[in-house]
Amino acid sequence: LIFKLPNQPKQILRVGQPYMGEDAKQLTRLPAGHPEGFYEAFANIYKLVIEDIRRLQAGQKPIGGYPSVYDGLRGMNFV
Repeated sequence: LIFKLPNQPKQILRVGQPYMGEDAKQLTRLPAGHPEGFYEAFANIYKLVIEDIRRLQAGQKPIGGYPSVYDGLRGMNFV
């Protein structure tokens, strides 16, 4: 991931590094640049949604962590 803040040099962030948060570490199983990464991204979304559906069925509060309808709308507006 190339990360750039205004008035600062760009940073290149890679998977499997100590600066990754715990959530990112749990959702990363393949090395950077692996062609199956695209499918893994959708698998992660599916997994998190299913976990929340099960929480709701059990009367628990969902945790989230996946894109919302509003995230999708924001992405469509960007395009």
